[in-house]
Amino acid sequence: MKHNYLIAILPPPELSMQIDEIRKTCSEKYKVYKALRPPVHITLLFLRNLDDVFESQLISALEAARNFKPFLQKLENYDAFVGNEVVFIKALVNPEITTLYRNIKKVLGDLSKEPKSQISPHITIAYRDLKDQFPQIYAEYKDKNFEASFQVDQFTLLKHDHIRWNMIKNYEAKPGDQQLELTL
Repeated sequence: MKHNYLIAILPPPELSMQIDEIRKTCSEKYKVYKALRPPVHITLLFLRNLDDVFESQLISALEAARNFKPFLQKLENYDAFVGNEVVFIKALVNPEITTLYRNIKKVLGDLSKEPKSQISPHITIAYRDLKDQFPQIYAEYKDKNFEASFQVDQFTLLKHDHIRWNMIKNYEAKPGDQQLELTL
């Protein structure tokens, strides 16, 4: 059987709850609900339709990506992917999240079919079921302020069971003497 997997950074519970309230307010006001399905997260990698036979290989391969130093992730204001109709909180790009993303792609090798070599970190507020509401939602959020930051000392592997996202494993940072730093 095939499943979707998500490798993500999950903010700490208090911040996740605060952002989830923003998502719920937007959902109720505009009648858009798809963004409420996954947990509040910053996507590092999305693996679509991965055969279950590769799950143990995926879990094992991600161990090598734990070789990163914890870092501060800043969140600042709102933005949108206008062609894709996604409204989100911006997660500022920094060298540490870029390195973590590249390292995960590298250790997964063929399991990662992600064509992008750059990460666009963000926390989604509304997406997928937006139709006519996108201009109104974006207009409401684009000038709002939002600021937060949190320490990233782990990333998480989640699996979609065709109903909901379930956490499989947290990978805590385990920096070695030399932090793994790969270039693509």
